[in-house]
Amino acid sequence: MKELFSTFKSWLVDITDIMMHLLALGVVVEIAYGQGIFGAGIVGNITALVNSIGESGFAGLVALLILVGLYRK
Repeated sequence: MKELFSTFKSWLVDITDIMMHLLALGVVVEIAYGQGIFGAGIVGNITALVNSIGESGFAGLVALLILVGLYRK
């Protein structure tokens, strides 16, 4: 059972790593060509997310710190 959870955890780490690389690629493509991958506006979505966190004040700051802590492990 422990091996199953270890395998599942390694898959999740790999999938998260791939998604982060795809996100970075999407930002670079959108900056270079002015249009996102498959028409998705990644930079606009990130900007909207940062603005919504900034508008929520202290709760947004706490949420951001939690996300950064989870990402950094």
